[in-house]
Order: sequence, then structure tokens, then C-alpha cells
Amino acid sequence: MAKYEDGSYGSAAGIALIAKVLAGRCAMKYTRVAVGKGNIPDDKTPKTMTEPADYVMDAVIAGITNPVDGECQVTVQINSANVDKGFYCTAVVLYAEDPDEGEVPYTYLVLENEPEWIRPASSIVGKLATIDLIAAVGDVDTVTAAIDPEAIATVAAVNDLLQRHNEDPEAHAGIIMDAVGSAMKKLEESGQIMDQKTVETMIRKEIAEHGSGGYYGTYFLTLAASGWEQADEESPDYSYIYTAELPDSTSALIPSGAPLLGSFHIAEDAGVVNGCETGDGVVKFYSKEVPAADISTCIILFGKGGGGESDLTVATREQLGHVKIGNGIEVTEDGTISANAKVSEDQIATSDDTSEMLKEIYGE
Repeated sequence: MAKYEDGSYGSAAGIALIAKVLAGRCAMKYTRVAVGKGNIPDDKTPKTMTEPADYVMDAVIAGITNPVDGECQVTVQINSANVDKGFYCTAVVLYAEDPDEGEVPYTYLVLENEPEWIRPASSIVGKLATIDLIAAVGDVDTVTAAIDPEAIATVAAVNDLLQRHNEDPEAHAGIIMDAVGSAMKKLEESGQIMDQKTVETMIRKEIAEHGSGGYYGTYFLTLAASGWEQADEESPDYSYIYTAELPDSTSALIPSGAPLLGSFHIAEDAGVVNGCETGDGVVKFYSKEVPAADISTCIILFGKGGGGESDLTVATREQLGHVKIGNGIEVTEDGTISANAKVSEDQIATSDDTSEMLKEIYGE
């Protein structure tokens, strides 16, 4: 039975570091996190531990937030893709930079009562374990951290990223980098994950090519191995076609997507074409061979930018899109819209007209 309740414990070195920060000797900066699978020895406490019990590996700092005064929430990721042998995570240690001692343990997170199972890379089902560690910071105003560029973004993070683009289309490059970083704390253990580089590349590409069309929606499709059909016509690029039903799809929309983690090797081995084609109510995929297993994929649809009237996604009460400027509306070069109402002389009531109407009303 564990000697300590699960939760975050400040270390002796961490308490000393807070005093140095408040004295103005240095800034508070978290440097890394490490995880272990053991129990705290009888002669130790969380406060005196310098590394996680039975160290296994370093994890990833994905983001930091300040939920309440005096505390800092650090989001930690453990990706099973980097694990040779599965283990139960019982401890997480957050390290910080000390001006005198170098890197020191700052907070010890105990998970011995309810350890987190971390699957190995060989597991059929991958897993991204996300752990929020609470670190006490006292009256320290500013806290920074070495955010790992290999942090993973979930599909939910991608959706948030695209929505922010729609709200601020003039800040493409900056909003992509900022949103991906801030979305790290929203990670889920859904298995629907992409690496950060793939996310940035996908969104940059689509915004650059079709930025004026706007984001339409994100969809998750499972391509069953039994659903592939022989192509009617021979092609050097593919021999099989998969037609997936997607009610929101139209031939006017532009698709972009990729297999989810765990399906990449299945798609690659079968020679699935890197891309898909939209139709009315369907999305079509192409492959040289029938995949050996089902493929999970994420599809992002965009409306076309530029082009003719038929290429545009029309705005409705439920869907963002394009509108046309009608008569009586003026648009300046900077996009300002104004309406100027003009009334002709024959539409203006004269004094005689007014007198006549009053006579009709009152019978005079």
C-alpha cells in the first residue's frame, strides 16, 4: 500500500528556488519532466526525492497554464510510441533551473495509488497519456517552460486551430504557431492524434491555397478493409476505390487529410494514394492494393476560394460562407460595408397629401 496520497508535493529544492526567484536572482523556468514505475523508498519522502522512483524515461512538457493564483498547471505527455516495454507510471517529477545548483527537482507527483498504464510501441492500440501536474509557485509572477516541439496535437486541437483562423484570417502564420502551442493542454487520450509538424503543414498548405474559401468541417472516417472495390478503369496509381458516405460533402469542397496514428503503416503498405476526392454526399479514396486492416482517417473540408459563383460555399444561418453584395450597398477598398438609402421626390408626401390623408381619417 502506498505511503502517500496521490497528488503533487513540492520538493525542498523547489521551495528554496521560489525564494531565489522572489529575491530577483533568477526567473522561474521548468526544464523537463521524468516518469518512473516504482514506489518511494521507506527512507525517502516526496519532498526529498531527486528523481522519480525507478526512473523509466523523460516525458514531454506540452504546455503551462495558471488556473489560480499561486499555482501553475503543467501538462505532461507520455507517448506510447516512445515506450519499448509497457509500464505503470507511478511518479512524475518536474525539474526547474536553479542559478546555483543547475537543474533541480521542483515538484513530485505521486500516482502510486492509481498508476497510469503506459502501453508499449508494439501495442496495436496506441496511447497518449496526458497528466496535469500542479506546481506551487507562491507569489512568483512569471513562469516559463521548455515546451517540447515534439508535443502531440489532437484532432480537437486542430479544430480549435482552424476556428481561430476563420476568426482572424489576417494572422495566418502567427495564429497557427500560437494556437498549436496553446492547444497542447487540451490533449485527449482518444488515440486520434497527429504530430505537431503534420498539423502545421496541413493547415499552412490549405490556408495558403484556399484561404479565402474558409474552413468547412473536420470529419473522422473508418475505411473498412472489406469496403474496397475494384476500379472500373485501370490506372498506374491505383487499382481499388473506397467510397465513404459523408452527407456534408459536395463536389465544390476541397478535402485534406491523413490517416490517424496507428493507421499510417497500413495505408503505406497498401499504397493508399495520398489524397482523396469529394463528391455529393461521399468522399472517395484510392489504393494500389486492398489494405490489410481498417484505416482510421481525419478529413478536413474547405470551401473553394476565388473562382466562379458555383465554387463558393454559401453562408446560411448554421454555416459560415460567402455572400453577395446587393443593390444599395457600397463596399470600400478596406472591406467596409455601408448602405445609403435614397428616396425619390414622388415617394415624399407633400403638405397637400398629408391634408388629404387627415381628411380621410377624420372625415373632415
